[in-house]
Amino acid sequence: MFSRQYTATAFLIFLSLCGFFWLLSPTAGPLPSRQLPEMGVTHIVLFQFKPGVTAESIKDVCARMLALKDNCIHPTSQKPYIKSSMGGTDNSLEGIQNGITHAFIVQFESAEDRDYYVQKDPAHRAFVQSLGEILEKAQVVDFTGGVFE
Repeated sequence: MFSRQYTATAFLIFLSLCGFFWLLSPTAGPLPSRQLPEMGVTHIVLFQFKPGVTAESIKDVCARMLALKDNCIHPTSQKPYIKSSMGGTDNSLEGIQNGITHAFIVQFESAEDRDYYVQKDPAHRAFVQSLGEILEKAQVVDFTGGVFE
């Protein structure tokens, strides 16, 4: 279904991000699986824009993506529920980006919060619908830190 190069590239991106988050962890060492703390969900979003999309349009999309941290409101608490959000333009020297130019990392307290964001949050859904004319490709990977099962 997917080419070997595509699968290998996706796997390398995933491993690189896992290593990055491991290095940022306060303990910077593996924990036995039965001692893992309750972890949230990390949501990684990668964009490739269509040829000819203006720099202004790209900046707008990036600003709106990051603004979701404040614009996504939890249906019960009526407060923003995204723990953190960051992003930037690719600057890798490896040359295996396969057209991906922008990356974002969104942290959720729980899988339930991530599920609401992806499936129901009106601000997120409106944002996703606005991207149809300017995105060539989007990739999303979610994971819980330290869980490899």
